[in-house]
Amino acid sequence: MACLALLEQQLLEAELVVYGCDYNHAKSGNLRRGHMFGYALCKWHHMRHPMEGNTFATMRQIYGPSLMDGSRTFHETYGSDDELIANQTYVNELRDGTNG
Repeated sequence: MACLALLEQQLLEAELVVYGCDYNHAKSGNLRRGHMFGYALCKWHHMRHPMEGNTFATMRQIYGPSLMDGSRTFHETYGSDDELIANQTYVNELRDGTNG
């Protein structure tokens, strides 16, 4: 499971954030801002699909809210789209060795 929200909760190492992920395109005025404005999320955090054998309640308790639980709740928990995009950029730079 690859996910920037899991990184924010310290449940995933940075180098694993983009492998096997869903990509959430950030919006402005309900329009996609473009492919460069997005971040990696797992199936739970992006589409609220629980992992096999887990209930919605268990997933929410362990992994926190999904984007499908409401944008406000999601962003209050993990940060704004711009903060998440900045974190994704940082993670990408760590993986590429271009940071620092």
